[in-house]
Amino acid sequence: MSIEIGAAWNESEAHSDPLTGRTVRRLTTRGRINQTPTYHTGSGFTADGRHLAFASVREGATWVIRAEAGTGELTALWRAPGVGDRNYIHRGMGLEFDDVDGRGICGNRVCVAPRSRTAVFTCERRLVAVDMETLDERVLIGDCGEEWIFGAPCVSPDEEWAAVALSSAHPQILAGKPVTRGYREFPDHRLRVVRVPLAGGAPPDTLFEHRPAQSAHCAWCPTDASLLYFDLDLPPHYWGGGDGETPRVWLLDVAAGEARPLAAAGEFPAPFQTHTAWLWDGSALAYHGALPGGGVYIGVRRPDGRTVWQRSFPEAAHYGHLTPDAGRRALVLDGDFSADRLQWLHWEGSSEFRLEPICLHSTEWGGLPGQYSHPHPITDPTGRWISFTRAEGGRSDVSVVDIG
Repeated sequence: MSIEIGAAWNESEAHSDPLTGRTVRRLTTRGRINQTPTYHTGSGFTADGRHLAFASVREGATWVIRAEAGTGELTALWRAPGVGDRNYIHRGMGLEFDDVDGRGICGNRVCVAPRSRTAVFTCERRLVAVDMETLDERVLIGDCGEEWIFGAPCVSPDEEWAAVALSSAHPQILAGKPVTRGYREFPDHRLRVVRVPLAGGAPPDTLFEHRPAQSAHCAWCPTDASLLYFDLDLPPHYWGGGDGETPRVWLLDVAAGEARPLAAAGEFPAPFQTHTAWLWDGSALAYHGALPGGGVYIGVRRPDGRTVWQRSFPEAAHYGHLTPDAGRRALVLDGDFSADRLQWLHWEGSSEFRLEPICLHSTEWGGLPGQYSHPHPITDPTGRWISFTRAEGGRSDVSVVDIG
């Protein structure tokens, strides 16, 4: 079928998960790349949990698509003119298709303002917002500048603001030269965290700047519009380990424009936190990172730095991500303890825990470049759905599992 903006169709398939018996609905069965939003709390679903927004490469373009989680009905919201995300290309994580031109979108750059039902995403050098019901479009940032690339956008809990991290473009790509050095080989990248009104109509307001640094993630506290988390990625390793000393998770007091690490480096089992996400009630941040001798540590810490729960797992041998569950005192994992399934880590007491399987994701890690094959699970605000990406045979699909 040929897609047009506003068109609705259903290509989904449902099955009973062989591991737990839960219903898993594969929302997409067509297209080359289908990718759920990233793992930040509240980033993909509407407030009622009914609809999810995601990115899809098909018909020589990239689409932002709305999916009804329960039925699988898809609606085309917006069309990007090309394939491949400019931000990923600069970071050396781009797709390898012949028609990649950097004029597309990746799912990691899509988020949702849940109550106003607005999809917010980056495309080329623009930050765009689209109403998921009326399909009305507004441009929040018309041009970030050729010298910058976007991180993942986020929306404040009052839905007044959208924020995004800007990092330096790849110097050789910026100069129009052949790429002979990777992004992380350059030691002097710049970082700027900016915000714009979600309603549009105003230029970006700079909240924080640092050099040398870069960042791909920021997320507002779900209950406090004055508090923003961001990753501070420092040379020489940037997102691969920072400077080996400074914690990665930083908090930004939006009103004061002051930033601080979530806790001192010595308070974590290792200084680098690979992935971070807010608990749904905004009371704390969950995080995990690699242990120096192998395995991972996982923790939950309040904005004032007090530890709620933390434990080291030297036996955890897999890469993965984590996101808090909206309806449980648990974190959703797509790796760490297993490479093929989603699991709940129920965290209890000061360091007790319990693992519980949710369903198989069975993605082919590394089957696509960059993070296009990563499950990146996200939960919905009602606690009924988890969305995830699965790659197989050089393409990927988005699914939801019913956990209600």
